[in-house]
Amino acid sequence: MPIVGVRDRNLRIRCRLFLAAVKAGADGIELDVQLTKDGIPVVIHDETVNRTTNGSGLVKDFTLRELQKLDAHQGYKKHFRALFKKTKIPTLEEVLVVLGRYPLILNIELKTDTHEYPGIEEKVLGLCKKRAGRLTFLFCSFNLDTLARLRALDDTIKLSAITKLDVGEAMAQFASLQLDSINPPYTIRNQEALGNVATRCWTANKINQMETLFDENVRGFMTDFPEKAVEIRSKRNK
Repeated sequence: MPIVGVRDRNLRIRCRLFLAAVKAGADGIELDVQLTKDGIPVVIHDETVNRTTNGSGLVKDFTLRELQKLDAHQGYKKHFRALFKKTKIPTLEEVLVVLGRYPLILNIELKTDTHEYPGIEEKVLGLCKKRAGRLTFLFCSFNLDTLARLRALDDTIKLSAITKLDVGEAMAQFASLQLDSINPPYTIRNQEALGNVATRCWTANKINQMETLFDENVRGFMTDFPEKAVEIRSKRNK
C-alpha cells in the first residue's frame, strides 16, 4: 500500500521536506499547486501566503518574482523555524527537477476549489510530461471541472477526486471521468456511498488510524508522518 509523505543546493533547500519524506521511505508525496499572477505553477498549500510566509495576500496576486522574495518558514513550529529560515516557495518545475530522480508517486492536487486559475491544467500536465524523470503521477482536485479538463487533455493519466463529507457528486462522475480513486477524509472512508471504489484517505496521523488503513488495504493514504507509517508497515511485513 503506498504511503504518500539534487545537485543545486538552493533547490534542495526549497524541497527539503519532500526529500525528508523520501528519506523516510514514503512511496509518494502529495503536494498542492496554484498559479502566480504571471501564470507560473508554484507549490503551496494555502490560497494565501499569510500563514506560511512573512507576507500577506492571495498567491494569485503575486508574480513569481514577488513570491520568491518571501521567507516561507513561518508555518513551522517555533523550534523548527531556524532550520527552514530563508526557505522560498518552490515552483512546480523546481520540485519535479528535485524529485524526478526518485521512483515516487507524485500526488498533485490542483488547488482550484476556491480560485479557478485558468490554464492550470495544461501547464501542470505539460511540466509533468517534460520533467517526469522516474516519477509516476496522480492528479487530484476537489473541483470536478478541473478533473474533466485534465481528462480531456489526456485519457491515460490517473485522476482522483478529493471529497469532504459528501461523496455523492464525485461518485456520480466516477465513470465519466475514468477516476482511479476517491480521496475521502479518514472519518468517512467506509461510507456506504463509496461502494467498492478504491480510496486514498486523508489525513492519517495517528498510529491507530494507520493500523486501521493497513488492515483495510486501502489504495493509499496521506500522512504528515511517513516515518511512522513506514515503521508500522515494516513491522507488519516481518
